[in-house]
Amino acid sequence: MTIKKSDSITVFQLILLSMTAIGLKNHVTIISPLIQTVGRDSWLSVIVSLFMVLLWIPLLFFIHKKTKQEHLNTWMQKYTGKGIGNIIFFIIILYLTILAGVTLRETITWVNITFLPKTPIFLMAACFALVCWMLAGTNLRTLSIVNIFLLFFIIVLGFFVALTNIQFKNFSLLMPFLEHGFRPVLKGTVYQCSGMVELMLLLFLQHKTETPIRFRHFVIASIILTLLTVGPLIGAVIEFGPVEASRQRFPPYEEWGLASLGNFIEHVDFLSIYQWLSGAFIRISLLLLLIKEYLPFKQKQKWYLLFILAAITAITLLPITDFQFMGFLTAIILPFTVWFFLGLSVFLGLLVAFFERKIWRPNNDV
Repeated sequence: MTIKKSDSITVFQLILLSMTAIGLKNHVTIISPLIQTVGRDSWLSVIVSLFMVLLWIPLLFFIHKKTKQEHLNTWMQKYTGKGIGNIIFFIIILYLTILAGVTLRETITWVNITFLPKTPIFLMAACFALVCWMLAGTNLRTLSIVNIFLLFFIIVLGFFVALTNIQFKNFSLLMPFLEHGFRPVLKGTVYQCSGMVELMLLLFLQHKTETPIRFRHFVIASIILTLLTVGPLIGAVIEFGPVEASRQRFPPYEEWGLASLGNFIEHVDFLSIYQWLSGAFIRISLLLLLIKEYLPFKQKQKWYLLFILAAITAITLLPITDFQFMGFLTAIILPFTVWFFLGLSVFLGLLVAFFERKIWRPNNDV
């Protein structure tokens, strides 16, 4: 089945979008909780998480195959009725709003700490959110094209900081393995999985792809996201040691502080500004676009989206300290994300298994 629309993208472009949008979370947000929880064995949590996700991917592929690239809300309304379908996707929209708010909060906190300490947080949050709203107001193909340009330089800069910091890497800091047993490793998998389960966002965009998503595409995306976590995670441990890395708020950024070009050019950490802001720009824009795509209102969607943007900005401006926010993120948001998307996938899988076989099908007008 091939779908070609003015707003359609290829599966390859969809994977690239996941690299940037989901990759920002795997590459930045979950690094600190992982190291604080597991320590030097945190990279093992990432590997174990990959095997867990590979056991979950068949369920995603089953849902995608049986729904035949149909818009998920349209498919659900067909089998459960408009009322139930809209309620379920209202909950999804609410959670996507929270995820976007968390990303904006993390980004503005980092910007405020590193290079704009005297700029009002409201001004930074409002300006950045408004730019994301403008991109989300276009279409998926435009977002994908912008992502390709930004992602190319994100990857180049990633290899640059990894190679220039080789002189500071001490791989012996990774040993001894399983210093505190396997229990901390299992405990840390929840943080890595909180990023990996966002692969379900690919299903929310399945009606926009020109060709069906194959099983191998899910596997490739999961491996890429795993590598995006392993790289900066191991880098932080072997460059700073597990104790110092666990004290850092943003370990991947601290790795940029070590980078230099020869003996005469230092302080190249300003390049990390491009990496982080580009990733946050694409992630928030994609989440807003998904919200717009699944809004039940077809008229004046941009203005409804603007209201949601205000809610996202409000999350950024919550009067709590960064320590409180980090504790809330580690203890509640990240673990709940795993159970939310896992539960949603099981729910959709059950719907597909029963309703697609026409065991029970209500009146479409319900």
